[in-house]
This record gives sequence, structure tokens and C-alpha cells, in this order.
Amino acid sequence: MGSRIAAVVVLWFLLAGVAQAGPVLKISILTSGAVLLNGEPTTLPQLDTRLRAAKAQGGEVLYYREDAYYFPGPTALEVFDLLIRYRMKTSLSSKADFSDYLDPVGLSHSRGRLQ
Repeated sequence: MGSRIAAVVVLWFLLAGVAQAGPVLKISILTSGAVLLNGEPTTLPQLDTRLRAAKAQGGEVLYYREDAYYFPGPTALEVFDLLIRYRMKTSLSSKADFSDYLDPVGLSHSRGRLQ
């Protein structure tokens, strides 16, 4: 458990506004535990495949989680494990439309126009 929290903190410090070069995957974690990829339901094995392919193409991730102030459920932790495994450049968002990004101390900033 402590190692997962440490991994989340490490990932948090890698965050920045995403400079779009390769594919951008938009991952949403709902309070129900459902995972959305680009607005569509997905499974962890499907997400694993898409992350691996995106990494090979220089892709990046925009990540949003409903009720982010509460401890994440097991699904959110498994998604973070995948992001860490593939060392994906990841930008956290506090808004479901990904219109902002959170800096390393958790302050929200406008992302600007998304493609």
C-alpha cells in the first residue's frame, strides 16, 4: 500500500501540461470503478494494450478521476500501475472535460484548447 502511494507521488511530480506530439489518451475513472478511454468504457487489459501502443508512438495521457479527494479504489490504483509501468507522460485533470491540469502541488491551471 505504501509503495503504491509513493508511486502516485512520484508520478505526480512528472506532471506537466501535455505537449501533444503522439496520440493523447483521455482516461477517466468513475466513482463506480468504471474506466473510460476517450469517453468509451474499457477494460484494464484493453487499456494495457492501448497504453503500450501509445508509448511506442510517443503518446501521452490526460487523467481524470471523479471524487479525487477520496482514496482511490483498486481500479484507479491499477490504472496508475499501468501508467507507471509504461512511464507514460501523464497530466492530471480535475475536470471531466480535461480543460485543466493540476500542477505538482494540486493547483488547477487552464489547459487551453484541446484538440
